[in-house]
Amino acid sequence: MEERVREITGRWYMREPLLLMTLLSHRLEANDKITSLRSGKGCIEYNPAYMEGLSGDELEAKLKIETFRLLLRHPYRHAKRNDPVLSYLASNITLNECYAFTDLPHRAADYWEGEEYRKQNFEFYYRELKKIGEDTRNNDEGEEETELWDDDDYMDQKMKGLVTQAVQSKAWGSLSGALVETLIAGLRPVIDYRKVLRGFRAMVLSSDKILTRTKQSRRYSSIYLGRKNQFTTRLLIGVDVSGSISTEEIDLFYSAVNRFFRYGVIALELLQFDTAIKGEPALMKKARKTIEVTGRGGTDFQSLINYFTEHAKQYDGLIIFTDGFATIPKVSRGTARKILWICNNKANYERHQGWMKVQGRCCWIE
Repeated sequence: MEERVREITGRWYMREPLLLMTLLSHRLEANDKITSLRSGKGCIEYNPAYMEGLSGDELEAKLKIETFRLLLRHPYRHAKRNDPVLSYLASNITLNECYAFTDLPHRAADYWEGEEYRKQNFEFYYRELKKIGEDTRNNDEGEEETELWDDDDYMDQKMKGLVTQAVQSKAWGSLSGALVETLIAGLRPVIDYRKVLRGFRAMVLSSDKILTRTKQSRRYSSIYLGRKNQFTTRLLIGVDVSGSISTEEIDLFYSAVNRFFRYGVIALELLQFDTAIKGEPALMKKARKTIEVTGRGGTDFQSLINYFTEHAKQYDGLIIFTDGFATIPKVSRGTARKILWICNNKANYERHQGWMKVQGRCCWIE
């Protein structure tokens, strides 16, 4: 087996420098308890009997699949809560959309129609597969293959380092332009929506000074009452409940909103909207696990912006959760400073960040 791999690495030395460096960055380990091969935790495991049954070209193709998977960092960005079957399926679809593999099953066209489902990232396909649900789970393929996958920052950065070297040397080998663009895009810093939320909260934070006996005045000691800050920040949360946003995405957003209570904001008001405002704002004095969703029509931001403007004295800021697909609203410069747009996924963030950054801060949540 070692001799056969050595022949492949010899060919890759001149033709596929990035794939070669990726392969050499991982240990190649035999494991007769698995059926074929898998990667993760700094190694590529293989079943010796399975590998011996492959021709030279087939063996090279299998190794190329796993090195591509590692370069895209699928095994090192895997949340423990993710479904292993859907994760493996999403990974294979992503690989096939980036490179013309001949014997790797599962393509975007097998599940969806339309160009909007072509050449997307792993997170996009995983999210869309979850919407389909059990119809995608024909077997348990993926349980074994993803057993080594984990959220591993060290290996994730190591793979990024190899891509950075390729950018500097322009040594991409036979990688397609689409795959190169995907790898380069992966080097860009990921926006942590939690930090954005904290930063937005700090910007709009307001407080009232109140008298207190528990804190003495610095100047007059116990003769006069001291003062302390009592946070009075009131935020309006606008939730796009149009039909293009899934219930799962809305639940995820609400869970993020609940995090605000850990940062000291004592109350939030939630207002649902699609083409119009839906009902009255719902006061959240403590974190809620579930909130009934109404609406599910189209989307119009202007109605929400107008409501926020008309009630400007009641709120210190506005957070809008949306997919971004609607007519760009008219927002004054002063109002824009108090708005945070949160997109339901990275793809929609990249589509709309241009105008959203003009009308406030923006990020995405996944």
